[in-house]
Amino acid sequence: MKQKKKTGILAVSFGTSYEDSCRCTIGALEADFKRVFSHMPVKRAFTSTIIMRIWKERGVEIPDTMQALAQMAEEGIEEVLIQPTHLLAGEEYEKLCAQAEGFRGRFRRMEIGVPLLNDEEDLKSVAAFYAEHFSREEGEALVLMGHGSRHENNAVYARLQDIWNRMGCTDVFLGTVEASPDLEEVTALLQKNGYRKAVMTPLMLVAGDHAHTDMAGNGPGSWKRLLESQGIRVRCVVKGMGEYPEIRSLYIRHLQKLEEKNTGVLYGVSVGPGDPELITLKAVRLIKECPVLAVPRTRGENTLALSIAMQTADIRGKEIVYTDFPMTRDKEILAKNYERIAELLAEYLEQGKNVAMLTIGDISIYSTFSYVGERAAQAGYPVRICAGVPCFCDIAAKTGKPLVSGSQVLMVIPAGKEELEPYMALEGTKVLMKSGGKLGKLRQYLAEKGLEDRALIAENCGLPGEHFLPATQEIPEGSSYFTTVVIR
Repeated sequence: MKQKKKTGILAVSFGTSYEDSCRCTIGALEADFKRVFSHMPVKRAFTSTIIMRIWKERGVEIPDTMQALAQMAEEGIEEVLIQPTHLLAGEEYEKLCAQAEGFRGRFRRMEIGVPLLNDEEDLKSVAAFYAEHFSREEGEALVLMGHGSRHENNAVYARLQDIWNRMGCTDVFLGTVEASPDLEEVTALLQKNGYRKAVMTPLMLVAGDHAHTDMAGNGPGSWKRLLESQGIRVRCVVKGMGEYPEIRSLYIRHLQKLEEKNTGVLYGVSVGPGDPELITLKAVRLIKECPVLAVPRTRGENTLALSIAMQTADIRGKEIVYTDFPMTRDKEILAKNYERIAELLAEYLEQGKNVAMLTIGDISIYSTFSYVGERAAQAGYPVRICAGVPCFCDIAAKTGKPLVSGSQVLMVIPAGKEELEPYMALEGTKVLMKSGGKLGKLRQYLAEKGLEDRALIAENCGLPGEHFLPATQEIPEGSSYFTTVVIR
């Protein structure tokens, strides 16, 4: 499949001179970007000239925004997604935007993301995280140290405090180092409300000099020492926001929104094993929202995945794209077909239409979507996965027997695997998928190994013609493709 455009990500941070904190905050966030957006190169840039100079003295060159963009252009990147790691749209963010704008003509497309605390949804998410994550002893307050800014967007801190108040979290107090509210105001509120104990942590991406010195330091001007001088016992948690996966996930969401601009999104949507009541709410929502549904078809137009979807959502007016999959193991034929389907769906994505490709069971388990989605992602299109209920979980529920418990191991194995012995010799529950055309041979193997009395054959779980039977019983001829064997 022809690559749509070569897209790269530029993660722009203020920066920090603290190497350990840089690694577990900015570094962790960049690693998450590389993991989620695996088909895009991720570059780093800092906005602080002082911090860049410190790193240069250590022998490490970190580019600023302009240098990084120039390098990306030279490397042939055609589209660039710039995601700032700043908390609010202050002076540093405005500097980033001004510098980036000078390079817009060097790329086919350039998108600049927004800081973390940009809208009400972001603020509520951050407020909820800190309120819930930090356990407090009875009579202990949570004090957060923000940086603060003379910029008008410093009002974000007041909005955060208001959210905590509306949540009923009257034991959470936010102050800033360089603006309002300051420590004096926070101290007054603590005393007014009778708090003699506080847990204190930075509301900053990295735990740098402000966190180590101004907050938790032993100098006479640190927040810790000043609060203690007022009779308030303090314990400090010196961790930057970037150390928490929950916070980093918010940045990922921002970047995903950037990626989705000006193009459609390909969703792999799991519809469950067959019972329409087992399809997830998210899957139903995506089916309703996407104007195009791509559905697998082997023979005829009454596809199983589509029939399940039709029982959960009104699909009138949607464009149905049938994706034919040949029943063959020829890798070359299959590869060409995956390529053909990916190119077919790309036509809709180019028009800005979101496409939901429906898949039986859970899309991450032996699904053909993975091959199509990989090709679409490599070509530069956003690809998202919607998880579902796999058939073997439904089997366990209907038989009333858990698949595993305690420290038991669960193995999911394709029944067509030439050599089963290494897996059967291991302790644990085995789930043999795609067993339909191999039941005769499989039953013979189970009998030889003395495993028949431990095996259950489930055919068409959640579908018309559903039935379960022990492997010791006579197996009917012409078993469905949707047959699973569970060996406990």
